[in-house]
Amino acid sequence: MERSFTMDEHSSVSTVQDTRRPAYGWGRILVGVFAVFGATVLVPSLVSLVRSPDEAPAVRSFNLLGGGLYILLAVCVAHNGRRMRNIGWMCLGALATMAVLIGVLTLSDASPSTADLGVSVWAYWGRSRWYLPTVLPAVAAAWMWMSDPRRIVVNAERITELSDTLTESLTEKARAVQEGRALKSSRGDDQEFGTASASDRSEEQ
Repeated sequence: MERSFTMDEHSSVSTVQDTRRPAYGWGRILVGVFAVFGATVLVPSLVSLVRSPDEAPAVRSFNLLGGGLYILLAVCVAHNGRRMRNIGWMCLGALATMAVLIGVLTLSDASPSTADLGVSVWAYWGRSRWYLPTVLPAVAAAWMWMSDPRRIVVNAERITELSDTLTESLTEKARAVQEGRALKSSRGDDQEFGTASASDRSEEQ
């Protein structure tokens, strides 16, 4: 047995629109900074590897990798999803490791290949790039921690619970004040009624 279902021509499907404003704050600024800085690291490193493949290829490859990680970090910060956040934390770990390792090696002159490490963007803690290779991972870590959706939800729930508690306490206090006023007014009415009754009796006598 076949059943046919027909839709009314005048029936329409209701759509839900997201009325929230897009975020144009610090998050967008950080995304732009990470993307631009990653491009400024990646493109020159790629050009150097193509033109002079024999000059410090390992260090320039690390620069190329770092530029790609900064661009990927910009995507992770812009997306802010659970998986992208995990990828972003891995990018931060790799960038921080390279910054600390190369920064220590170039400052202490403990490596015989310090001259090769001098072309790295992390050489001397990123001094040639205004120390941005060292500062940006710390800024990104702070931002990702502050913008964690789970943390935001937990804080919102705590604020809601605190607000509900304060509202209940204020409501109870207001109710107690109203009950006290009502009790005082009822006592005053009783006293007035008693005074009026006594005066009526004295007049009758």
